Amino acid sequence: MERLTLDRRTMLCALAVSALSAGAGAAVQAKDRRNAATQALIDGYVANGKVPGAIIGILEPGAFRPNWLTAGSTAFEGGSKVTPDTLWRVYSMTKPITGVAVMQQIAAGRLTLDTPIADIMPEFRTMQVLIDPTRDLRAKPATKPILVRHLLTHTAGFSYTIAGNEPLEQEYRRLGLMPMSASLGRLPGDAPTPDLSAYMQRLATVPLRTEPGSEWRYSIGLDVAGALLERLNGKTLDQVFAEQLFRPLGMADTAFWISPKQQARLANSYAWVDPKTGKPADKPTLVDSAAKTEWAERPTMLAGGAGLISSAADYARFAQMMLNEGLFEGKVLLPRIIARRAMANQMPAGVFFEKTQGFGAGGRSTLFDTSAEADGSKPGVWGWGGAAATTFAIDPLNGQAVVMMLQSLASAKGPNSRDLARARNSDRRL
Repeated sequence: MERLTLDRRTMLCALAVSALSAGAGAAVQAKDRRNAATQALIDGYVANGKVPGAIIGILEPGAFRPNWLTAGSTAFEGGSKVTPDTLWRVYSMTKPITGVAVMQQIAAGRLTLDTPIADIMPEFRTMQVLIDPTRDLRAKPATKPILVRHLLTHTAGFSYTIAGNEPLEQEYRRLGLMPMSASLGRLPGDAPTPDLSAYMQRLATVPLRTEPGSEWRYSIGLDVAGALLERLNGKTLDQVFAEQLFRPLGMADTAFWISPKQQARLANSYAWVDPKTGKPADKPTLVDSAAKTEWAERPTMLAGGAGLISSAADYARFAQMMLNEGLFEGKVLLPRIIARRAMANQMPAGVFFEKTQGFGAGGRSTLFDTSAEADGSKPGVWGWGGAAATTFAIDPLNGQAVVMMLQSLASAKGPNSRDLARARNSDRRL
């Protein structure tokens, strides 16, 4: 009976791999057999023209020994072979880094999850809340303060210009309160983005969409968290990240801007939209290239919610540290209890992300009582993705972490975290 079960599992995995790799043009090598479905996933992405190249790093607890799966090149127009040192725009995968940097300050005793941010940033002490967000900017005094946990979990009452086009988002655009200094999501007539200090001064004059702690809404909360880190330390956010995370972890290729030497390793970025109409397109448009990139100069605003470039090798170091619950190659960057807290649900009671899920320090925390299994998610997993379809996940219960890097913007049928989760689940069933 056991033999029949094993044969059935092998057959199901083979069928999954065959479907994922249709047209891939290359067989998975025997040495990668235990990750066959995952390799087939990115082979299929490349073969079907969704991306020119991709890389996945798979990590286990303990020493930093990633298993790398690669496919394709850095550009549709040619480029070089994708490697662990290829650079990618990770956009919102910046958020968990900001969240963990805040948790390090909590571990140091400088604040708590329930510290009102006005204790550090007084401009947010007397906030207003919109009476009807769908109609206008009329507001009334907020009855609750914004707490640190609200910033990390998108429950502070802020919004995002990419989250809608109601009066609040229009006001953000008028004031230049964008996700980042780069052009992504920017429309004609939007005000220039100010530096992080001026950004906070302007933001504090704008009403909140909802009472702090009352609902989840994707927002600039992690940008505010980045400003809070600057205020706490008296240093710029790039310096804070370097001191707390990047240098201790050896993340030499993760930054808000890159050097000319690093530029040669940057993958091209593509969007699946018509540049004239903004509607979905049948083929990708080059939006930022290695040869001429917006990340070649220091940005005006250091966006803790979306601004970083990183390599798979670098981001895997961050993922390894979190999988090890704060430990990396003998260095303790977070006490275990704080690392666990960062990856656990920290939202106010009764508030959920996507109706059933939780949120930790800058990333989704899949709850035990969710129905998310259908999309590949597993209870206990913490992670997040970026606008260009990069993604990572820490799975403490199964003792594994995974990082996927590629560049595909605005493609409803393109790469996504659900594909990756399903591929990983398929490989684990072998």
